[in-house]
Amino acid sequence: MLLLALPLAVAVWAFGGFAAKRERNNADQELVRHLNSGASVYARLLRDARRNAERLAGSRRVGRAFAQSDEHTLRAIEQAHPWIMLLHGAAGRLQGREVEARIDVIGRGRTIGRVVVVPPFDSRLVRTIANEARLPDGRLGFLLDHRLVREDGVGPVGSRPKAGKPADVRMQGLEYRAVAVPLGEQRDAPALITVRKRSEIAAAANDVRWRVIGIGLGLIGAVLVTAYAVAPAIARSRLSRLQRDQAERVLAHLGDGVFVVDQDGVVRLWNQAAEAITGLRAAEVRGRRAEEAIPSWTTIATFVPVADRPGDGDAPSSSETVPVDVAGRELWLSIVAVALDDDSVYTFRDATHDRRLEDLRSQFVATISHELRTPLASLHGAAMTLREHDLPAQTQDDLLEMIAEQSNRLANLVEEILVAGQLDSGSLRVIADSFDPEELVRGVVTVARSRVGEETRIEVVVPLVVPKVHGDSERTRQVLLNFLDNAIKYSPSGGRIEVGLAAVGDRLRFSVQDHGLGIPVGEQERIFDKFYRLDPDQRRGIGGTGLGLYICRELVRSMHGRIWVESEPGKGTTFAFELPAEPLPVPV
Repeated sequence: MLLLALPLAVAVWAFGGFAAKRERNNADQELVRHLNSGASVYARLLRDARRNAERLAGSRRVGRAFAQSDEHTLRAIEQAHPWIMLLHGAAGRLQGREVEARIDVIGRGRTIGRVVVVPPFDSRLVRTIANEARLPDGRLGFLLDHRLVREDGVGPVGSRPKAGKPADVRMQGLEYRAVAVPLGEQRDAPALITVRKRSEIAAAANDVRWRVIGIGLGLIGAVLVTAYAVAPAIARSRLSRLQRDQAERVLAHLGDGVFVVDQDGVVRLWNQAAEAITGLRAAEVRGRRAEEAIPSWTTIATFVPVADRPGDGDAPSSSETVPVDVAGRELWLSIVAVALDDDSVYTFRDATHDRRLEDLRSQFVATISHELRTPLASLHGAAMTLREHDLPAQTQDDLLEMIAEQSNRLANLVEEILVAGQLDSGSLRVIADSFDPEELVRGVVTVARSRVGEETRIEVVVPLVVPKVHGDSERTRQVLLNFLDNAIKYSPSGGRIEVGLAAVGDRLRFSVQDHGLGIPVGEQERIFDKFYRLDPDQRRGIGGTGLGLYICRELVRSMHGRIWVESEPGKGTTFAFELPAEPLPVPV
């Protein structure tokens, strides 16, 4: 009986560790939920402050106070609106403050003042956000450089956690678990943060662990008592049933799929995670033979070795990734199998996304190799021709022009790869400033017209009055150039390409419309994914790395805009994005 109890005790100990780890993960997820709730409240308060600033900028009282340099009235208005600062040439008051919006006040055709939205990152604002988001006391705060502002005061923080990722921080001699989200684009911008003492999380995890272990050991004790009280054969059967019931209760809360196949090849356990991952209900699988109930069971049984015990370094216990076809849907499962008495325990997770990403990366490497090989071959051939032959001046000019063109193509490829890497690492800097969108559009179109033939017409359509745009002009130019390049590439027969601007509410819309090949309906939601290419085999002779539209999407998002595509196969495509626009001047 003791030999029977020993593996059960090991399993209970392991399950206790799993439960404790899950409790710690739940604590991290709770911090993220609290942070999201606080961020939503902050975003609403900021929107209200911006609307209030716009209202004040257009009010007669503010305009009159600026025109008359009435500082007393300006300060009284500021006192009544905590998020608002009214600047009359006193830009020094903004030093060290996080500015969320600036709105000019126009009088007699000139700027006479400015309404600025400056959030007060203090304990009072923390309390307001926490109350509206219904967060526990002491969980929410603002991270300013290496200071943490909470309801109960301000304290130093040893390190700044990465955005959106739970991390350990030290504050006033205590260890905390924290997750933060920046409230600005600058690296040292203020951040909203939620914290919880690590000691509390550890205590909760240990409590869950010992409760699971206590329940498991209690079950084992009950099994042993029953085994001593009844006949050995009945005891063995009952112990096996209790063991499976116990495994079902514990494994039902695991995130990995788990199933058990006995020595006769019958499925005895199929947990909730296995149902969620595969879509196969436990009632349809349990009690049936594995080859009948589990799709691709032959592949699993062939390629997934069953280890004698978990963690055995000499046994083939590493996971194997195998394809499984479930109702016409291909899943890639990472599976580990371990023997338990006469049964085999299989644990698996969904690796479909990882597999798809790996396939895309492999395709990207192949694409990059192809994209690099063509310009390199052209450069090498032109250079060798220039070095080894005495050519006419016109031929030399043509070859030098080819070298310049292919070098520029290589530079663009490298730039795309570098920008994609910076986006992934979060190191890409986007400058927030105002710029003239019409001037930018006409400059981009001028560059594009120099690279097309007479069969392609690129036209600009802009309204009479265009507001300035708040964003990064160079990054906006990069997005617009990419859209134009795609319009040219996917319009092999030429035709009309229209580049337009349109004011839509408080935003300005940039659009590029062509009448080319179009995009299939099923592909339109995927073209902004990293490494995705509409013509991966280059059957139409259209190259690309699969990074251009992904970079465009991330750049537009970093400038607080939105991006989309509208297309009808065979009739053309319209790419568009919107960026925040400054309000047009209104005469006082």
